[in-house]
Amino acid sequence: MKDLLFGLIFIALGLAVWLMAREFPVVPGMKYGADFFPTLIAIGMAGGGALLSFNALRQLRTEGAGKTAGFGLPSLAVLLPCALVVAYIHLSEVIGAAPMMLLIMLTLLIQRGVRLMPSLVISFVATAVISLSFGHLLKVPLPVGPLGF
Repeated sequence: MKDLLFGLIFIALGLAVWLMAREFPVVPGMKYGADFFPTLIAIGMAGGGALLSFNALRQLRTEGAGKTAGFGLPSLAVLLPCALVVAYIHLSEVIGAAPMMLLIMLTLLIQRGVRLMPSLVISFVATAVISLSFGHLLKVPLPVGPLGF
C-alpha cells in the first residue's frame, strides 16, 4: 500500500515539475531551453512513480484484498535520504558541493549494503561527473568549500 501511495505522489510531483518547467524562459541561441533538464527529471519521476504504482497494484492483486497494510513509522531507509538532502542544503555553503555530494552518496551506498571499496569508487566517480557536468559544462554555480571544490 505504501508503494502505491508513494508511486502516486511521484507521478503528481513529476506532473507538477513538468508544468512549472514549461514556464521557464527560452535560452536564445540554444537548441534546448532552461526547461530541458527539469522536464527530463519530471519524466523520470512520473515514470518511476508509474512503475512503482503498477508493481504495487500487481502485488496487491496477487496477495488478495484480505490483507490490510497499515502505515507504520518510516524506517531509516526513508528518513536518511531526506535528512541528507536537508544537510546538503544547510552545509553545502560551508563544506562545498562536491564534498557534500561525496559524503551523501557514500552514506547512502553503505546504508544500502554496498561494500566500502565499491562505495568509495562509485561516490568519487559520480561526484566528479556531477561536479564537472553541472559546474563546468552547464555553468551552474555550485558552492565552493574551503578545499576549493
